Amino acid sequence: MKLNFFKRKKKQVGLFLSGGAVRGIAHIGVLRAFEEFNYPVDRIYGTSSGAIIGSLYCSGITSNELYKIVQNVSIRDFIKFKLSRQAFFSSEAIQIFIEKHIGKITFKDLKIPLGVFTTNIQTAKSELIMDPDYDVATAVRASSSIPGIFTPTVMNNNTYIDGALSYDHEQSRLYDCDVKIACNAISQKELVRTPNSIHEIMDRAVECMMISKAKFQSDDYHLQLDVIDQSMLSIDFKNRESLVEYGFKCIENNRKQIEAIL
Repeated sequence: MKLNFFKRKKKQVGLFLSGGAVRGIAHIGVLRAFEEFNYPVDRIYGTSSGAIIGSLYCSGITSNELYKIVQNVSIRDFIKFKLSRQAFFSSEAIQIFIEKHIGKITFKDLKIPLGVFTTNIQTAKSELIMDPDYDVATAVRASSSIPGIFTPTVMNNNTYIDGALSYDHEQSRLYDCDVKIACNAISQKELVRTPNSIHEIMDRAVECMMISKAKFQSDDYHLQLDVIDQSMLSIDFKNRESLVEYGFKCIENNRKQIEAIL
């Protein structure tokens, strides 16, 4: 009988995907790199656009399939006009988009465990949704309901808005991951460009709401996806290919550091 006293225990790897609106597409490049370099992903936690990408990936959709999906996506897929005092658009379009690709499934149906961060508007606190019996598309909709742009989401008699507004780093430490890799698609660079058009002002509003919560506290490793550029608006899909490439390069350029902690 062989004794395996010195056999190293497999580490549980948790991947955190931030919000960032369209810039969250960079997370597809991150996932593509994890696949190519055979890095394990045992859990994914996501908020806002990170929850969208994370939910699709955890359902079994590969990074290449995700790339094909975003190549055919436009802002119209997420816009459903609604006469409301709460927002310009109905958040239902987000749920419809998720269900189109993964169907009406619950968290227990996912192939990779997923946690979705939301903001409870009644308590003004972050909540991490991962109950096995909760509907995935509804949770992702709640996590992506940017105030003023998308209507809040009602779930289990609670009202939720975008999870990026109250993301609680302390909550992430409660869950059993040996290695936590944070991927941030919200820029920390100083914003010097003055927005002029309605399009740019909406973009800046999204940035302002998210940026104060975007500073991940380092756990085992901190990976910063800084994908801002004057031409890369957070509500503009034209740079999707560059964003995916940037996410991939971020992992590729940090392989030594990542492999040292896996």
